Amino acid sequence: MLSRWIMSGVGVATSLMLGAGATIAQDNWSYGGSNGPDAWHTLSNNNALCAVGQSQSPINIEGTEPAIMHRLMPDYQVSAINLAHNRIMITMDYENGSYLRVGRKSMALNGFVFRTPAEHTIAGEQFPMSVQFVHRASNGDRAIVVSLFKEGRENRSLSELLPHLPLEPDQRNREASVLINARDLMPGDKSYYRYMGSLTTPPCSEGVSWYIYKQPIEASAEQINLIAGIVGGANARPLQRRGNRIILDARGQ
Repeated sequence: MLSRWIMSGVGVATSLMLGAGATIAQDNWSYGGSNGPDAWHTLSNNNALCAVGQSQSPINIEGTEPAIMHRLMPDYQVSAINLAHNRIMITMDYENGSYLRVGRKSMALNGFVFRTPAEHTIAGEQFPMSVQFVHRASNGDRAIVVSLFKEGRENRSLSELLPHLPLEPDQRNREASVLINARDLMPGDKSYYRYMGSLTTPPCSEGVSWYIYKQPIEASAEQINLIAGIVGGANARPLQRRGNRIILDARGQ
């Protein structure tokens, strides 16, 4: 099966714009070496928050406060595949018309990104992979929803997506005839943790609402290893200081 994925067709990629307002493309920063996370703030004046920000992400989720919160309502439509390999991660641009609704708030889904391993930990436990769904409201508010993956059974939704992954750096694969729904990469149980943090890539902008589903979903070791292998290993920012931030353990109503 891996050989079939490796022979999949790919196209030329450009920088991918995720709706949180950050261009995730490998220019002068990376996840290791002299331009890794500890040096991000030295690479551009715009990256100062990566070092001095007080509400940075990711963090370890523990010591939460129970709260009655609105349910997360992913009102997503299907989208044609538009995947990019930008040297550090696999990203998906999503077609217009899909929204995350939280109470009266509505935020457009702009895309999602694979992380190996997951950036956030739960009570110190790290998961081998996550998908981060990036949203932005019309007023500029940012929200990222996270599905955590654990090793287990083959994931059917991933099986439909993996044959179309761009395998080489700086390549993009657009497949107008192949439709997916990002909601299929989320757990059935929509209970979540919520806190205020930042983007986890330069410029590390703060004011981002993070929603992390409590229930992990399964993917096979082969599926997880394939995604990690394409981007050359880990693409997760190290854990940041929580400080005095409150983490809500949200029970939907």
